[in-house]
Amino acid sequence: KGFELKRRGELMLIKDFQAQVFKKFLEGTTLAEAYQAAGAVANESLDMLYSKGDGYEDDEVLTKVTLSSNMTRRLSEYPEAQKSLAITSARRIAQFLGPQMVKDKGLSCTFILSRKPLGKPVTERPIPIMIFKAEPAVRVHFLRLWTGDSALTLSSGIKDILDWDYYIGRFNACVQKIITIPAAI
Repeated sequence: KGFELKRRGELMLIKDFQAQVFKKFLEGTTLAEAYQAAGAVANESLDMLYSKGDGYEDDEVLTKVTLSSNMTRRLSEYPEAQKSLAITSARRIAQFLGPQMVKDKGLSCTFILSRKPLGKPVTERPIPIMIFKAEPAVRVHFLRLWTGDSALTLSSGIKDILDWDYYIGRFNACVQKIITIPAAI
């Protein structure tokens, strides 16, 4: 109970970590060795985050860091001023694919979190992942619009857009809950 391993919407990065870490706790013959083995699993994921995906394919990074949320109501039922990651993502899907795509309730929004526009709250920075399957010119147009970054080019990839600090923070919170705090206690 309390772990994200089975929760919908949680980062695959965290789910994978949790699936691996519990087995690693059984490897040590002492408590210190068990925590050391568990820490090694955390370090693998942290290496990917701190290196900003260096050595990983864009698709693999996308799989690991995609967030998702289901909307309980139709997009039109939410007040215009209301902000959330799912609502912003749904509004961007409507911009990209048309309003007919978001007319029903229960819409599943899958997105990543962009670091831009700088200084904006998290609720204004989700990027629907379906944009990465669009034609390059269309993709760049909407990424420039949503990030406010006119310097993005056809060769700009997901690694250039991600808010790596957000993902590091989310992952570190999980590591603290499972490894760091119990080890300290």
